[in-house]
Amino acid sequence: MKRFQNAATLGLVILGPVLALLTFVVLGPLDRTSSALMLRLVLLADLVYVLVVAALVLSRIASMVAARRAKSAGSRLHLRLTGVFALIALIPTVLVAVFAGLTVNVGLEGWFSDRVRSVVGASLSAAEAYQEDQRNDLVADAEALADFLNAARARSVFVSDGELRQLLGQGQALVQRGLREAFVIDGTGDIRARGERSYLFDFEEPNASALKRAGEGETVIVEDLVTSEFRALVQLGAFPDRFLYVSREVDGRILGLLDDAAETATLYNQLEAERGRIVFEFGLLYLGFAVILILASIWLGLWFAERLSRPVGRLAGAAQRVGAGDLDVQVPEEPGDDEIAMLGRLFNQMTRQLKGQRDALLSTNRQIERRRRLFDSVLSSVTAGVVGLDADGNITFVNRSAERILSYGGEEGATVPLHVAVPEFGPRLDRLRGSGKEGEQEELKLSRRGVAET
Repeated sequence: MKRFQNAATLGLVILGPVLALLTFVVLGPLDRTSSALMLRLVLLADLVYVLVVAALVLSRIASMVAARRAKSAGSRLHLRLTGVFALIALIPTVLVAVFAGLTVNVGLEGWFSDRVRSVVGASLSAAEAYQEDQRNDLVADAEALADFLNAARARSVFVSDGELRQLLGQGQALVQRGLREAFVIDGTGDIRARGERSYLFDFEEPNASALKRAGEGETVIVEDLVTSEFRALVQLGAFPDRFLYVSREVDGRILGLLDDAAETATLYNQLEAERGRIVFEFGLLYLGFAVILILASIWLGLWFAERLSRPVGRLAGAAQRVGAGDLDVQVPEEPGDDEIAMLGRLFNQMTRQLKGQRDALLSTNRQIERRRRLFDSVLSSVTAGVVGLDADGNITFVNRSAERILSYGGEEGATVPLHVAVPEFGPRLDRLRGSGKEGEQEELKLSRRGVAET
């Protein structure tokens, strides 16, 4: 069970950064390619993870607070370690949030500066100007060639297709900027005459919409970026059911850049308009990351603090029981060879040694007590008076004969100095102490209650 809990804790801690990275990939502020289903699934996984970890953290904190109020052993250390881990997880997150906010603002200021805006606008304007110049030039040349053909028809009542072809060649030569191809077609798009270097395999038939617009008097411009050319369709008013269809080669790369520039300018303007939303999304995304990582860090800190404070708390509780006199207490020994495990083993060894020493002392005291009682019983039966002293000269034992001779009536257990109980013995005891001898004999005469004793 313990291994399962450790594995689950480690899995929750690893899952936090994984979900944060997955959320960044799917919900990036500039990402618009992720599907709505994937986005909902990732956000749902984040929500479930946050709720699960938050519930676990709150339940663990509640149990810690309850243990602290109950003043259980190790609860204070557990609470302090948890606070330290939470602070360690919170401070870098706040610092990174401040730094990231400043970095994003500075980066966006660089993106949306006046210089960048002018460059984007200038590139789009240059590409549009090139396109407009090519269109205007082609319109002017097509209308000039159409006027040339209409004027030739006005001078001659009948113009054959062969003559029309010659007129197209002459008109192409008059156009200074040059036309790549020139055709005269009818209302169905069929070729009626071709100019110089105008071949059938290069012919791109105009659609019905272009023919209809040209029939209404409009000069129709067809842009073909695939073949890098512009084509113009003009109605020949002097010819019945005839249209002039000319083309000019243009630089397709520049026109391609026009599309890129227009797309870039559109995206730039969109980003500039959504700048506040981007910053908000970035802040929201970072807040989600921060919540996930902080909860994972706090959960890891709770797990580590519990692993560290649990054996310490057991040691503290066992030490309290030892202080109360219970030397039979033992703490569970943690596996491993770290300091915590070694401390538990040493504590158990210490309590075993203390218990052995206490048992030895109690056995010795019992033996001493038995010997003292035997000694007292022997001395009590002796007719001579015997007085026992301690190292300080206090009376510890008086047999019945001594009580009778000395008229000593001290209470049992009371500590009375010899010179107070028997003043005549005081100088002799002092002299014996000063001489360093093991014993001294002297005959004294005592008088108690009118009776003289020697």
